[in-house]
Amino acid sequence: MASSRAQRLVLTLAAVSASAIFLFACEKSSSSKGSVNVDKNSYLRGEEIVATVAGFTKEMEQNNAFLAIYPANAGHDAKADQTYLHVADDSQIMLSTPNQHGSYEVRFYRKSPASADALVGKAPFTVDGDVEVSLALDKATYARGEEIVATLGGVTERMQKDSAFVGLYRVGGGSYGNHNVHTDDSNIEFSTPPETGAYELRLYRKSRESDDTLAASVPFTVDGEVKVTLALDKKIYTRDDEIVAKLTGITRRMKKDGAFLAIYEAQAEHGDNAIAVFQPVAGDSEAEIDAPHRSGSYEIRLYRKDFPKNDATLAATVPFTVKHTPRRR
Repeated sequence: MASSRAQRLVLTLAAVSASAIFLFACEKSSSSKGSVNVDKNSYLRGEEIVATVAGFTKEMEQNNAFLAIYPANAGHDAKADQTYLHVADDSQIMLSTPNQHGSYEVRFYRKSPASADALVGKAPFTVDGDVEVSLALDKATYARGEEIVATLGGVTERMQKDSAFVGLYRVGGGSYGNHNVHTDDSNIEFSTPPETGAYELRLYRKSRESDDTLAASVPFTVDGEVKVTLALDKKIYTRDDEIVAKLTGITRRMKKDGAFLAIYEAQAEHGDNAIAVFQPVAGDSEAEIDAPHRSGSYEIRLYRKDFPKNDATLAATVPFTVKHTPRRR
């Protein structure tokens, strides 16, 4: 009987040992080592970070493994500068440089949320300067109706991916439009704002406007306006007449902005419906428009842009009259 008990004890100890070995193997497997490396130790704002992931497993995919950029030595519960959620295999992942200079690290977590237990590896780096870019204008002062030509240089592929853009702003005021920029851009054209004053063009490295993403700016002023003339062949028409409007000074920019001629009733508001509309061509030209069918007082207006219609975009106006012509019996 003693021999039988000894055999059972040996079997029990063997089973416990096997379980311990299995548990140890599982624990080692679940914390399998992976790694993340970056292609450089130091970057400029506007460059691209190339992170290489190794040791990715199916378990990591199931647990939503991810990469994130954190300030150096930040806690796992700190806010990440940016997060890349689509890690799927051993691969190279392209990341944007942080917006501020400083010390950072790319972290590879095997599961979400971030924690010390989930951390697989990290790669430190610094952001120490800025990619050199240039932004210049063809002149410092423009007249309303002219075209603003901005010359660009140094736009990187990373900036293009990050939706870098050039925006036109009133000094101390709001935006008057923007253009996304690309690596092969050399010139970008803007319409002059409708009001005179001080303005600036700004180049942002990313789609978000901030002091940290601002790469370059250049000031300019809008003073005066392009000289245009609008004249009619006569002052009084009948409803069967054709009105001949003579135009000079229409610029290429005004044409791009949808400059147009329109007939309104005298003293009509800018927002009222026009009786007739004609799109003029650039340069000196003539427009032939049928006279209104009703007798009364009218005016023909030239707007520099198709929108908005207001005093600032109104370039010229000429009044005229349509008289009733009695029918012959």
